[in-house]
Amino acid sequence: MNSEHRIPIPAWYWVIAVLALLWNLLGCAAFLMEVFAQEAFMESMTEEQKDWARAIPRWIYFVYALAVTTGVVGSIGLFMRKAWSVPLFAICVVAVIVQMVYTILITGGLQVMGPSGLVMPVLVIVFASALLWFSWFAKGKSWLV
Repeated sequence: MNSEHRIPIPAWYWVIAVLALLWNLLGCAAFLMEVFAQEAFMESMTEEQKDWARAIPRWIYFVYALAVTTGVVGSIGLFMRKAWSVPLFAICVVAVIVQMVYTILITGGLQVMGPSGLVMPVLVIVFASALLWFSWFAKGKSWLV
């Protein structure tokens, strides 16, 4: 007989888990569009912006793939209530920061895209960091095992 005591999980935990998965699946969709439909993805860009986007090195797409993959798997881990979500979200945050710092600051994306080009990178960093914090918090509450 299994006498394992299940700790009750608040309903808002599941809401966050759903939102995390949806957010990260949107990230996967954006990644797939950028990799497999780059020209269509760039239709509304100026020629200078298109040149900048085409000049981004291929290794940054590996980092991008790592970020979205660990984000999705970490989100699935939240549904499964697994503690391995924490290191996955940590990898995701590091990958997101590397990707955004490189593309926005090092390659001059801020100059090419303008200040409005910072909105999405900042949102992605904030959400990735919030999911890392949330997973760490949930593990501390023993909601993740």
